[in-house]
Amino acid sequence: MSPPRVFAATSGRVLTVVAAAAALAALAGSAASGGLSELLRYGAIPLVGLVVVWALFWYPQVDVSDGEIVLRNVLRTVRIPWPTFRGADTRLSLTIETTDGRFTAWAAPARSALGARADAATPRGPRLGPARRGRGGSDGNTADAVALEIAARRETLERAGHLHPGLPPSGVHVTTTWHVRMIVVVAVLGALAVTGALLS
Repeated sequence: MSPPRVFAATSGRVLTVVAAAAALAALAGSAASGGLSELLRYGAIPLVGLVVVWALFWYPQVDVSDGEIVLRNVLRTVRIPWPTFRGADTRLSLTIETTDGRFTAWAAPARSALGARADAATPRGPRLGPARRGRGGSDGNTADAVALEIAARRETLERAGHLHPGLPPSGVHVTTTWHVRMIVVVAVLGALAVTGALLS
């Protein structure tokens, strides 16, 4: 069977690195100008900004494997076993339809109109198959690219006899896990940032 495929935004990771450098510079500036007291008073502000940028642009991704589709979003991770899968919509972002409802992938936005027009103006040559696309492919992490990989993976599983039409077996459902630690960290840093601003 095929290895798992991971779709994540390279541009989002570059933005996170830039945000980390900016946060480090802000912390160093606070320590240099006012010492430890200044750092304790204002240090939470760049840190909460960095965590939010990381949560929005680095952490989210979509994993497609032989066992399931995993949507790792900002606040929660959704695990979708293949028997529950019913279809994918790519109009606004990747939305997976399942027997337990619809779930959207933060890391797989719809392709921009500008990108679609650029592709339309490009001469058509040999195209890469779905299994070759992804992080380094022409479609990157767009909803269309992920949907192509999902369709190819599902077809492979059906041909191999691992996936059959109909309702999922009893007890097989989509599961959701909330990112409690991330939410707590943002809440704590946010409270510290507000407290520091009020004390200034």
